[in-house]
Amino acid sequence: MGHIYVKATIFNAIDYVRYLGGELRLEDVRKVEVEALVDTGATFPALPEDIVSKLGLPKIGEHVAETAEGVRKIELMGMVIIMIEDRVAETPIIKRVKGTTPLIGVVALEQMGFRVDPVTGKLVKGLPLML
Repeated sequence: MGHIYVKATIFNAIDYVRYLGGELRLEDVRKVEVEALVDTGATFPALPEDIVSKLGLPKIGEHVAETAEGVRKIELMGMVIIMIEDRVAETPIIKRVKGTTPLIGVVALEQMGFRVDPVTGKLVKGLPLML
């Protein structure tokens, strides 16, 4: 199975909630559209720092974590709304180095009810995880 990429729209969650409450117009919500790598080995989604900056996400904290590059300190950023097809998830983001590929981790995939079909290498819709 090769790599799986998906088109995702990522919104600043605070802006999006303000839009839902009538305080902002949808076109004023900070958002980006990306081609993201589905990474079932990643817990949280991750975005390069230039996209994090464009979305205006605040830093929540720094934590030591196990990453693909080994154990290192990561920056956990504010909440985003991720939209893939007709599904949405809300999750914090890990900030990555500028120029790296955006990642969608299992937390967002499970919230949206997606699973990876190992035979076809595609995302398959199921029921969202609501535990």
